[in-house]
Amino acid sequence: MAKMDKDDLKSVIKKSRKLFKGEELPKVHGYEGEVEELVIRQPGEIWTDKDGKEWKQVGSTSRVRTDTIFDKVRKSLREAQNCPKDLCTVDHTKYLDKRMLAMKGMCFDCVQEFEAKLKEEGKYEDYEKKTILENERSFLVETRVRLVESKEHIASDPQFMNEDGSFEQWDLPNKDKILGDLDKDLEELEKRLSEVESELIPYEEMKF
Repeated sequence: MAKMDKDDLKSVIKKSRKLFKGEELPKVHGYEGEVEELVIRQPGEIWTDKDGKEWKQVGSTSRVRTDTIFDKVRKSLREAQNCPKDLCTVDHTKYLDKRMLAMKGMCFDCVQEFEAKLKEEGKYEDYEKKTILENERSFLVETRVRLVESKEHIASDPQFMNEDGSFEQWDLPNKDKILGDLDKDLEELEKRLSEVESELIPYEEMKF
């Protein structure tokens, strides 16, 4: 570091004394644009800047935008949207809460209360049957997509990349048999999917 001469040292000492006394230092004008006024904010304080953006002070030196898309996502993950209670949140340390949120949109306790109410009203068996059929339908539809993709991939004589980056086309010795088996699986799947759709018809208008 370069050493200060006497004049520079005196200038620094003079400025330091002014700061300790609470006096303002002479302003140096090197930028003529608009300068935002320095404001000391307290943690938790919310304010709007000159551009209309809302901020929240989260520490002595840090701030964050309020109500960002990530805030909304985090909030939705904490809340159980289908819970009948006004302020019902999911305990993410509990496996049953996480599973019920994914399946029902409710915490585990609310699912138990909801199903107990259906049993009292004599609606539980219909509710259970409809739920099972809807889950099976979702599984069959997803499986159909995978089977069709597999069939198309095998039928197109796929190429495989070697370690050196070159491509090699393999001749599958049982290609016709594999495609035949996939066709049979798809036929059985479509038959069962049609049966499930028919079995769900009586439950379509039922609201639980």
